[in-house]
Amino acid sequence: MHHRLFAAAVLLAIVGVASGCARKFTHDRFLMIQEAVDDRHDVRQILGSAEFEATDEWYYEDIERHIAARVFFDADGRVRGKEWMDAKTGTWEGRHPDTDQPAQGEVRETHTKTRRHDD
Repeated sequence: MHHRLFAAAVLLAIVGVASGCARKFTHDRFLMIQEAVDDRHDVRQILGSAEFEATDEWYYEDIERHIAARVFFDADGRVRGKEWMDAKTGTWEGRHPDTDQPAQGEVRETHTKTRRHDD
């Protein structure tokens, strides 16, 4: 009886650890990625497998949590930039490394909310 209880507890602990490791794509782990230091292997270890992997850009997405991220690589495979997007909070951190910063006070985008009412 005690052996079965012990085996069940061990199995439950293994399942708990495995499920905790399953969610690598988090904001805290994203912040661990260092530009000009980490490479593709490091990013895969930190965030897991990407939804889409191109030579110079990897795209991560979790639709259920409304988050996405992009990691950009140079020709040697090192991280050269990264972006984090959270649709729930409206957070957008980082930018594509090939874009320039807007001039002070310059507005490049405007958004207008509209609401449609059908009769």
